[in-house]
Amino acid sequence: MGSMTGQPADTEPTPKVGAAAAAAPECPKITQALVDLGHRVFTGSGNCYACHGSNAHGTALAPNLADSTWLDIDGSYAAIAGLVRAGVPHPKKHPAPMPAMGGAQLSAEQVCAVAAYVHGLGGGR
Repeated sequence: MGSMTGQPADTEPTPKVGAAAAAAPECPKITQALVDLGHRVFTGSGNCYACHGSNAHGTALAPNLADSTWLDIDGSYAAIAGLVRAGVPHPKKHPAPMPAMGGAQLSAEQVCAVAAYVHGLGGGR
């Protein structure tokens, strides 16, 4: 999963901003800069990669975020931001709960950025 330096292997390109991103009232409009920040948080300080994999394609611990299947939400930008903020205390198909913000100390901007990144992976609606 990670490299010898402790950083995750980055095998997927950062997703590009799509035109159909639904608004998230508590988050800014999705821009390429926000998606890029979300990618850095996902693969770095946010530790999202530890459970979802460095390419967000899932592991035994957490689901694939790059497909169109959502287990707890509808996949909208707003719903993804809310899920990142609140966590998933009782996952439907995976063994470990996701704590709020993945257990990291994320700012409001970082939460929105991760949501924008995940939304842009192709799994967002």
